[in-house]
Amino acid sequence: MDLKRLLKHWFRTENIVVALPYMLLAIMFLTFTILYPPFSRIRNITGILTVSTVFLLVAAGETFPILMGGIDLSVGAMLSSSAIIGAYFFPDGGLAMILLTITMGLVSGFANGVLIVFLKLPSFIVTLAMMYVYVGIATGLTKGYNITIRNRDFAWISSGQLIPGVPNVIIWASIIFALFVFISKKTIVGRYILAIGSNEESMKKMGINVQKYRIIAFTFSGLLTGFASVLLSSYLSMAPARMGDKYLFNTLIAVVVGGTSIMGGSGGLMKTLVGVLLISMLDNGMSLLGVTSNIQNITKGVLLIAAISLVVLSQKRGQILLTK
Repeated sequence: MDLKRLLKHWFRTENIVVALPYMLLAIMFLTFTILYPPFSRIRNITGILTVSTVFLLVAAGETFPILMGGIDLSVGAMLSSSAIIGAYFFPDGGLAMILLTITMGLVSGFANGVLIVFLKLPSFIVTLAMMYVYVGIATGLTKGYNITIRNRDFAWISSGQLIPGVPNVIIWASIIFALFVFISKKTIVGRYILAIGSNEESMKKMGINVQKYRIIAFTFSGLLTGFASVLLSSYLSMAPARMGDKYLFNTLIAVVVGGTSIMGGSGGLMKTLVGVLLISMLDNGMSLLGVTSNIQNITKGVLLIAAISLVVLSQKRGQILLTK
């Protein structure tokens, strides 16, 4: 293959879609390091990773419905409501609070999936409605105020250091994330979720219970959000009533910019990891440079539109090639 054909191959739209998140991550790191040298210091990198942990688990959960061509707009509200319910009944923290918080995330995700399947409504509509339900639960219990967790030892779960220099929140998030990467790649459940997103009709013809796996995908979303709620509550030493608001937009951007198709059928958790690092690095770098939050939001909005446009263009090109 000569150089011209090699370059043509690598610069095909679908190859750009795959490589772009990694290219952006490298370019962004170098740019922020040049503009603000302390950006690349270990302390700042550790800070970025720490902030990314809760974000990563929520985004990982969101990835499962998106892989099936759906969407979960309630993840931010679930994050807050799960934490609030856990802390409301067990304000001293402890194992009971942890288990209740995780259970509420799991039940909320399961409820989303069941409603989508049995009401036969688009996931966008159901999870948008449930977002308001979960917000109502959180604000109703607390009147909009945060709940302080009185047990100071509870903060050790996230802020302690089993490994010197590495906050525990990074360790727990890494273990949970690795478990779900294994589920998505090495189990039938993970493979079927991806396959259904790629070609639902073919899977139905094979006798696969598509609706069962749809419920599982949304349950995974809730379960991972429940884990994130525990880590966030521990890190802040309180259950935030509205802290989940900012996570929805950032989560959707991270999943799509990372390379998971909003149409479903392609992508995965490792791509979401890249997207999360990219958005976290962008937020951190722009904040250090004094960029206003308005400009930061505009930048992330442009990134989202560009990522979706590239995916759509890639899929259209693939369809054209198949018809030739």
